[in-house]
Amino acid sequence: MSVARCGIYAFLFLLLDVGNAGAVPEVCHFDNCVTAEVVSKLQDMELGLMNRPGMKQDHGMLFVFDSDGQRAFWMKNMHFSLDILWINREGRIVYIGRNIPACSADPCPVYAPAEAARWVLELNSGYTASHGWKLGDKIVFKGI
Repeated sequence: MSVARCGIYAFLFLLLDVGNAGAVPEVCHFDNCVTAEVVSKLQDMELGLMNRPGMKQDHGMLFVFDSDGQRAFWMKNMHFSLDILWINREGRIVYIGRNIPACSADPCPVYAPAEAARWVLELNSGYTASHGWKLGDKIVFKGI
């Protein structure tokens, strides 16, 4: 590939990236979107929502992994219950852990479906049921 062509691609990539600057990250299920706090660094993933008093109803935390895998989560040092969704590389919900309770004493249960996931989304407990999110449904990421 020529240097000129590489430069054009780099310029277009920068334009696309600048176009998303300031976009609010969202995870959408049909016409229902939640604002997502996106985490992809290991230290941020390990902390997750620990020690927070709560989360706005239309918000969630999206864990972004660089490959598919079986992702295990626990609720240690949480102060509120969650719905946790595992999403595969095609953007389909492969598992939903509903109403998973907070855990303050060891040992805390670990939640991990058999299916591989690329993303994991944590929402307030009851959110998926009240908004009709189901296994196999397609998820769309915006501004992420």
